[in-house]
Amino acid sequence: MNALERLARTSFPELVLAGCALAFAGVLYELIGYQHYEKGTQIIGFVATIAGLIFTLLGFVRAAAVRTTTLIVLPLLAVVGVVGVFEHSETRREDAAKFAARQAQVTTTGTVAGATPSEPAAPAGAPAGGPQGGPPGGGPFRSNIPVLAPLAVSGLSALAFLTVLARRRDLGADAVHSREWPTTT
Repeated sequence: MNALERLARTSFPELVLAGCALAFAGVLYELIGYQHYEKGTQIIGFVATIAGLIFTLLGFVRAAAVRTTTLIVLPLLAVVGVVGVFEHSETRREDAAKFAARQAQVTTTGTVAGATPSEPAAPAGAPAGGPQGGPPGGGPFRSNIPVLAPLAVSGLSALAFLTVLARRRDLGADAVHSREWPTTT
């Protein structure tokens, strides 16, 4: 058995928790990049991601009270992620309808409502979009809706929950060096 296989056998739950923690940190980085904490309900996903990171890290703690709290909070975060998926889906549909209405207006009138002199409207017959190929009215298209973030929060919370649940509760000093998963012969 090589060193990598031994590490995987003896520390599999810890490796999964570490991966979940890194993934939560990545989602948090994405949310900060999108500034997905500034308006209304956006803060829910931001706080849920921070909580997911914290409770995943607490999954390393073997104390009974911490373990119990972690096993209660992580499934709740998974539900928050599912709600976020529906919220984002609805918002994306609304944004798509607004974008389609703006494109239709450019096609029929040759101007964009709300276009300013610094943002010239696309002439009639020109391809819809601004100078960088964004939506009519100029400027690059930028959606502030992180597509995978709520699904990631849900999936990572569920995976961390299952990992903490499967992780052995306590290991005595004698068992630390022999904590291999049971094998069948």
